[in-house]
Order: sequence, then C-alpha cells, then structure tokens
Amino acid sequence: MDKPRPHSPAVYRRRRLAAALLGVFVLALVVWGARGLMDYFTDDAEPTSAAESAQQAQDEDDEESAEAEATETEPTESGSVAEDNAPGDGAAEEPEDGATEEDDVEAPDGTCAASDVAVRASTNQDEYDAGVAPLLILEVENTGSQACTLDVGTAEQTFAVAHAGREMFNTAQCGTEGESLEMEFEPGQTERAHLVWPRSDSGVDCSEPADVTTGDYELTVSVSGITSDPHTFHVTGASE
Repeated sequence: MDKPRPHSPAVYRRRRLAAALLGVFVLALVVWGARGLMDYFTDDAEPTSAAESAQQAQDEDDEESAEAEATETEPTESGSVAEDNAPGDGAAEEPEDGATEEDDVEAPDGTCAASDVAVRASTNQDEYDAGVAPLLILEVENTGSQACTLDVGTAEQTFAVAHAGREMFNTAQCGTEGESLEMEFEPGQTERAHLVWPRSDSGVDCSEPADVTTGDYELTVSVSGITSDPHTFHVTGASE
C-alpha cells in the first residue's frame, strides 16, 4: 500500500491561518453575545445609543414643561377667591362694615358749616358822645372741632345800624365793591373786622353825617350769610 504523500509547507500554512481566523470569529461571537446580554439587562437604566439618549432627554424636558404649565394654571385657594370677586365678573361688591350707598357721598370741600361759625357784633364803647363816630366791630369764630375755610372778605361783610325799629345805616346800600378773602380757621380761632360809622343815613348818603337823635342803637353784622345777634350801644345826638 502506498504511503500518503506529505503536504507541502504552503498547505500547512493555509490550515493554520484558517484555524486562527475561526478562533477570532468565535471570540467575536462571544463578545457580541455578552454585550447583547448586558444591553438587555440595562435597557431600563440607560439608552443603548446616542440617538436614544437624545430622545429620552427630549421626553423628560417635555414632561417637566407639562408639569410646570399644570402648576401655573392650577388655581390656588386665594387665587380663586380673588378671581371670583374681581370687578367686571358680575360679582357685586359688598359695602364695608354696614356702609350703604347713601354713605357714599362727596367729601366736604372744607368750607365752614354755618353751625360751626359764631358771628358777633360789638362796638369799642358802650356810649358815644355827640360828634364821636362809633367804631363797629364784626367778630367771627370757628366753634367747630375741625379747621375749615370761610370767605370773610369785604364783599361778604355787612354792617347794619337800626334805631327805634328803623334801619338807619346798611353797608349793602353803599354800593362799594368789596373783595373776597378765603381764610382758614382753626378750631377756636377768632378774627375781627372794623368799620367807622360816620353817623350817616345810608338811604341818603353813606359818608355824610346825619342829624341823629339821642338814644339806643342796635348793630347787626353778618359774614357769608351768617348773621349775629343785635348789639346795643348808646349815641348822644349832636344837638344836645
């Protein structure tokens, strides 16, 4: 029987190379399998690729934005009350502590009320001799508890003198142009105005002395429509 012929060295080299390539392929299969198992068990913890990682990050951002919008739009207890009572929503505004529509009036302009003003008439003397012109005095006082303003100008002042029931002198008949003077009065503040009466009869002439008779005369003054009580003084006639 013939013995087999030995292979050439080239054949042995090809066999060794094929065996080496087969070993490398088997090792690659083992590594790929192990990597596949690792990816399988860690799929819930982290993405398996860069594209999946970016997609997961986008999904998380979308969820956070949705939660933030839900928090902003969800009304709170105080916010819902404010919206329910906001003007223009048809909700009626209730008055505070029993206030009514009648109480909602314009605030006073600061002018003194007649009930808070005292106007008094007086003279610098109780009796006047013949030829002496009486000095008439108008006094105004704020008797209220708050400061207020009052027009005490000459346009608002009136001095009137009467005798035996007949008005003999009244500045309103003299036709002089007066001026307005708004003055602020503190509580208890008193101001005075003076006028010299030349013993004239305003029905004839306001400045020319008249033939007055001896007797008692009454002075009445007013300011801004508030009139005083009469003040009595005595005058001696020029003929006596």
